[in-house]
Amino acid sequence: MDRRASLAVRNVRVQIPDQLPTLFEPQKAIMTSHVGASIDDDVALPERRLTALAMHLAVLEKAASRLGALGFLWATVVLLGGFAVTLGCTDFWCVTTLLLVEGTRILGRGHELEWQHEETWPPVASWPVGCGFYYLQLLSASSCVALSLVRLVHQRYGGSADARTNRRSALDIFYGLALAEALLLLFEKALWQWRVSHHRLLERVAKECHLDTAGGAVAVRRFFYDSYARYLNGSIFDGLHMDLVSYADDLLTAGSHEEQRLGASILAALTESDRFADSTLRKIGTSAPTIERLIEMLNWESEKGVRRSAAVVVSMLAGEKLNALRVTGIPVAIEYFASLLYADLDELNLLGLSILNKLAHDNDNCVKIGKSKGLLDKIISYSSIDNGPVTTLTDMRLKAVKQSLRLVKRLASTTGTTGKQLRRELSDNVFTVSNVREVLNQRDGKEQSELHQLAIGLMTNLAMDEEARQEIGGTGGVVKLLVAMFLQGKEVGAIRQADAVRVEAGEALAMLALESRRNCGLIITACGGGVKRLVEALNDPAIVIGAARILRNLCTYAGEEWQQLPLRGVTAGATKVLRTIMVEKTKLLNISLGLAAQMLRFMQPTELRATSLAAAGVEDVALVRMLVQVLRDYGRPSVGAPRIRLYTIELSIAMMRLDAHFVALFVELGMEGELRHVAGTTSELESFNVFSGSVGLSRRAVNVGSLVESALELMS
Repeated sequence: MDRRASLAVRNVRVQIPDQLPTLFEPQKAIMTSHVGASIDDDVALPERRLTALAMHLAVLEKAASRLGALGFLWATVVLLGGFAVTLGCTDFWCVTTLLLVEGTRILGRGHELEWQHEETWPPVASWPVGCGFYYLQLLSASSCVALSLVRLVHQRYGGSADARTNRRSALDIFYGLALAEALLLLFEKALWQWRVSHHRLLERVAKECHLDTAGGAVAVRRFFYDSYARYLNGSIFDGLHMDLVSYADDLLTAGSHEEQRLGASILAALTESDRFADSTLRKIGTSAPTIERLIEMLNWESEKGVRRSAAVVVSMLAGEKLNALRVTGIPVAIEYFASLLYADLDELNLLGLSILNKLAHDNDNCVKIGKSKGLLDKIISYSSIDNGPVTTLTDMRLKAVKQSLRLVKRLASTTGTTGKQLRRELSDNVFTVSNVREVLNQRDGKEQSELHQLAIGLMTNLAMDEEARQEIGGTGGVVKLLVAMFLQGKEVGAIRQADAVRVEAGEALAMLALESRRNCGLIITACGGGVKRLVEALNDPAIVIGAARILRNLCTYAGEEWQQLPLRGVTAGATKVLRTIMVEKTKLLNISLGLAAQMLRFMQPTELRATSLAAAGVEDVALVRMLVQVLRDYGRPSVGAPRIRLYTIELSIAMMRLDAHFVALFVELGMEGELRHVAGTTSELESFNVFSGSVGLSRRAVNVGSLVESALELMS
């Protein structure tokens, strides 16, 4: 399995609506860290088999060379030096021949290694030369075996008995050394052929390392020859700790142009492998020169393959926070990432968007992306589907749309002053909302739900900005599309959207309705001129929170023109809301309290007790006791339900103003004490409607303290 699929946007999973993080609750900063494998399992690396084989071959080669050197010394000092006059003619020429053959072999061996190394570069024009040197080695060793063996078997050294005493032993030792050396060399060649050619060790290792391409085969072969050369030229232990990552790192930082290309391809293959990705990224992440060279390679415009390899590695690095900091610490890094977006529509575009997506998790990087000239416009351009149905889009184009939507959505969710500026710049681009509308208009293709969820989430984040909220509402058809997706009426035909899309659409509509009379009117019109369908949605567990939020915001911000008839229909949901208040907790209880407070504005004095409470099967005393208990349970402001105390007090005030009967009940059940406790524990957390991270947006006109005073005044 590899990680090439990481370029695609992950599938969206439907979460329980009550657990979805939204912009209506503040988000605390969470310290996260990337936890990889704690132990680097070097023993399991496939290239260890290559370094082990190279070591075995080098041991045989070095042993043979030492025997050859000893034999050469023995021949020159003992035989030719001490017995040169008494040597028989046959032995003299045999010794001389063996020395010449050994000298030729040593010379040929050095050139063979050089040509073998050159062979690894395609095209292999050097192959015939290297092959010639190889067979020269075989011929030399074979002739040494034959000649030495013949002399050792015959034992006919000539001369008198006295002359033969020491000379015979000296010749036996020399021929024995020559025979042993030649046999070791032949054994080395046999082992090489058996493991490399017959068992195809290089190809098997290349496949395990995901280097089973033409370039990958070259990389593995060069690694093998270089490790073998390192064993031969230095200590026998020099190559034990070689691995493909450190080898590729050396090629990148100190190699030639071709070697740098090879190093990048090795790292790309290893980082795309689930098995080796974590250990590879840990090693690369500690090498600043390697990261800098990889980023520099992104700008090699004439070499698409190199740019792709470098972009894959950088994309993987950007997915881990510490490595991402190292990546963005390189000067002009963002500009190099942006250069990937200007290639023809291909994998480079996706890799560029993927890198920026991962870097955008950090606010500082969002600033850099926003300040990079023309980059936001280019990112937004990829979100366009050119009015074509999803089914006709190429796979590459579809992935680019997803990546673009995801990146713009992330930029729009940036917190603090940075986020405010980015949302302004994104909404100022005339194509942002119109591209989203194109995506929402798609009604075919298996990718529809995921595209819709990304597009709606982007609009929700943009709508945090008041001006952007108005611009989205003013873009023809957007509100109507959102309502259709949320309510799944006739507008969407027989296609049933995923619950996740409906939840997103509800949050977007609630955000658009916030403090916008115009958008409230558009939502009511899209619902058929009333709120009946939204009230019915309160019975749908998947979207009940969204429906309650929309209804509450409509009642609060729609304006007088909608207060008479259209919004009065909201009271039809009072029974459902009152039952919810009595049994639910946290987020659903929170918004139900807020909606109930608004519903009471449209009720007659006796309607609450005589109709709604009776239909819900809830006694007035039980409801009052429940509200007092909520304030008791939430003795401090809650991050998960930041407005629950405020909504509870709003509902209590509305009940007392609607029906004086409730004043006595609240006094009797201890509401005054709870209200005074609330007054002493108020927080800024309760003063805002929307949050950008931990920063409050859209401050409420009436705060908790004022509501407490109003409630106490009513009870007094």
